[in-house]
Amino acid sequence: MPPSVSNTEKLVSSLHRGILGLLLGMFGLLGVGLAKKLLMGDYLLGTVGVVLALGAGYWILSLFQEGLRER
Repeated sequence: MPPSVSNTEKLVSSLHRGILGLLLGMFGLLGVGLAKKLLMGDYLLGTVGVVLALGAGYWILSLFQEGLRER
């Protein structure tokens, strides 16, 4: 039988996901800002921005799924 997870561990895990989600959201906004460079012809920075925004979005979604599984 697996050991039960205490409320303190759930709180710490939730706070960890919240802080990581906030930082990832900021990186995602930075990525969107860099992606606008594509319209100006700066393809290198624009591509980096698109990858950064998509990666941050995917990671945030995985944090949501992890939180729902933990519930």
